[in-house]
Amino acid sequence: MSFVSDADTPGNRTLSVLDLTSAGGLVAAANPRPRTGEGELAIGQSAVGLHEGKGFTPFPRAKKTCSNTPRQAVYADERDGVVTWTESASTNLYFFDWCVFAYSPETRRTALLGDSSSLTKGKEVPEAPGSSAPSIGKDKAYWAVTYPTSGKRDVGVKIVARPLSGEGEMETVTERGKLPKATADGALYFVRSEDVSPGFAKDRYEIHRVTPEGSEATVTYGHLAPGQQVTALAVAGTSVNWVVSSEEQGSSVLYSLNTATNRAVTFELGHTGPPTMFLRATPERLAWGNGSATGDAGQYVYDFARGRLWRVGSEEGFSVMYAKGDHLAWSQLPETGAPGSASFNVTRWER
Repeated sequence: MSFVSDADTPGNRTLSVLDLTSAGGLVAAANPRPRTGEGELAIGQSAVGLHEGKGFTPFPRAKKTCSNTPRQAVYADERDGVVTWTESASTNLYFFDWCVFAYSPETRRTALLGDSSSLTKGKEVPEAPGSSAPSIGKDKAYWAVTYPTSGKRDVGVKIVARPLSGEGEMETVTERGKLPKATADGALYFVRSEDVSPGFAKDRYEIHRVTPEGSEATVTYGHLAPGQQVTALAVAGTSVNWVVSSEEQGSSVLYSLNTATNRAVTFELGHTGPPTMFLRATPERLAWGNGSATGDAGQYVYDFARGRLWRVGSEEGFSVMYAKGDHLAWSQLPETGAPGSASFNVTRWER
């Protein structure tokens, strides 16, 4: 077991963890300390890279980039050494601009995959429901985006993709979908519900799968009570896992479906299940924590084959869990120390 700290890096920067790698390293962002002035928060430009025990090594900057406005990395995904991440200049909860990048360990280059300015036409739009986090598939990255429309709703939602190499154009994979999760064989899973699909039944959600050839089918569906939404999705191996939550009810339910047997396991969660909670899956295990939500701050691991549940820790206000390959990582706040600092326990799961 090793510990990686959110301590200062050279240049008075702080290190924030974005994802766990299959090799047991951490994808992290070195961020300049934000400055305040004239009532506004000014952020600095992130440097994204790997923290593998010997320190932080940033990826090279992309030759083609977004505007010169400083941006901080907010999401990342890793598969077989390839890393994709999202940066945003926004410090406003109601506005989300983005740039998506991908780093290849083979070419040792970083490519710009997409820029929100190509879709928003200069208008300010919020983040996609659930999250705009990227997901790596076989040879493409996928993410959900919002864009201005002229319909009854001012903002539309769709899922886009682009080759990890940065070649070709950004394409629309499906309209009116959220929470995209891609698999290594080139399939894509996503959620469709009324919050992103006007005219869809308000009391229903569907989880769809798009094959590498482009055909789409419903994997499963369920009922939504008033105020409920699907707020998290994780897919790996034969398991499809999702959270149905409601802020009004103060509770949520995690479902784990084995598509090979068509059997599901449910977990009653002792928190609201917000989009900021952490839900990660591997073919063998499911891991979750409530992020910064109130309620149960436990950090959990569920073993599919054994049908056993472990509580590996609990961190109120920062209950973070990552899972990738045979490795797990979970956050730990120090009993004493600088406010906002955290460490991560990284271990190979051998149970």
